[in-house]
Amino acid sequence: MASLVANRETRQRLLKTALNLIWQSGYESVGIVKICDEAGVTKGAFYHYFKSKADLVTAAFEEYLQNMRVGFDRVFSPQNSPLERIDLYCEFVISTQIEKYAQVGYVVGCPIISSGQSTQEVKLKNLSADTVERMIKYFTSVVVDAQQQGIVDKDIDPVATARYMYAFVQGILTLGRVKNDLKFVKTDLKPGLLRILGVAP
Repeated sequence: MASLVANRETRQRLLKTALNLIWQSGYESVGIVKICDEAGVTKGAFYHYFKSKADLVTAAFEEYLQNMRVGFDRVFSPQNSPLERIDLYCEFVISTQIEKYAQVGYVVGCPIISSGQSTQEVKLKNLSADTVERMIKYFTSVVVDAQQQGIVDKDIDPVATARYMYAFVQGILTLGRVKNDLKFVKTDLKPGLLRILGVAP
């Protein structure tokens, strides 16, 4: 029993360390040796749990996404009006970025999307693509419900509009990372999403 607990703790340490390091430095900049050193785990122990860095990071991202989905499900709940969902989503993104900025000293953006962009690892690219599609579905629900409530034009394409909205989110986060300034995220995120939705901010 004690060994099972120790094994679980070691695996969790690797997952948490990998995620933190990816937040800080990006996927390509973090090696297995660095992860093991930070986690206090030998390379032998690492390979006991994971075949590769990509396997570890994929598992870390999947666990992270499970937690994030709980938050996003609350944010995008039909119990919230479409515009409330936009408000809550922007608050969620901004608070997450502020928290990470306080931890590492710079704007981090979304590690899953940026990792999918910077690697040829199929697992990570697929996970990144799946994340994009999930977020587009969330935004599609906002557009459809806003149309049904007469908030936005019924003639706009909900899926295309949702794609534009999420592309804008990632663009703003990228701008924040490049400038290392959360100002753009704080001031432009909500107004930009409302404009794309067709609602004057």
